[in-house]
Amino acid sequence: MTQTPVARTEEELLAVEIGGAAVGENLRRAIEAGELIEHADGTLEVAHVESAQPWMYVHYGPSLGCDFLMRFAFRRAYAEGAVPSGCQACYKVKVVPRTLRELIAAWQIGKRTPCQSKWGVDLNNPHSQNVYAGYFYATGLDGARAIYRLVREAIDADPRLGPEITMTIKRGCSEYEAALGPSDQYTFSPELAEVEAYLRTRFRKSAPAKTTGAPMAYWIDMAFRMGDDTYLDCTGGKRLRPKTLTYEP
Repeated sequence: MTQTPVARTEEELLAVEIGGAAVGENLRRAIEAGELIEHADGTLEVAHVESAQPWMYVHYGPSLGCDFLMRFAFRRAYAEGAVPSGCQACYKVKVVPRTLRELIAAWQIGKRTPCQSKWGVDLNNPHSQNVYAGYFYATGLDGARAIYRLVREAIDADPRLGPEITMTIKRGCSEYEAALGPSDQYTFSPELAEVEAYLRTRFRKSAPAKTTGAPMAYWIDMAFRMGDDTYLDCTGGKRLRPKTLTYEP
């Protein structure tokens, strides 16, 4: 007869070691460093919410919970020593438009695709070498491949896009690979699911991060500054800023 595993106590869960340090120790250090705020009821909130870059989001289904998994569990509770168990099935299909015109066309395809996605300027992402990007969020590699085939067909058939638009499948967040190596070598110890279930009872969601502006206005401004004149599609042909007068040498 199979015995039901005995649930670990709070003390035991906080003693689970991630990358050579206990979860409880990582949380204590994050609190002392001012990265986490411990409230009177014992809940923990991520402090210093950085300004968010504006993206256009396509919402299908419930929230992915990245605030908890990435900003709280991975960065603070695990001190970047393990990929959260809640992220093990996360895959992304990345679309790489080359101009603002292509970004808007691909975003329109994203809005017709039954999958969560986000679209915007990827220039400030330290793990990306692309100016523009769209990310579809899929469950499992098979799910990502199904979305890839669906989107690839739509992009290839769009006269504003076509087969030259790069698409790739990746697993989870690039920040995980930067800290822990190739994603095909991730391992997930059984106790991580228990730890994360406990951590969710302690997690207090922060107020939404302030964005740097309205997404479309931000896209147009960034396109102008990068010399991408396809932004003129969005302004009726009117330049965002006048050209500077130049003189013969």
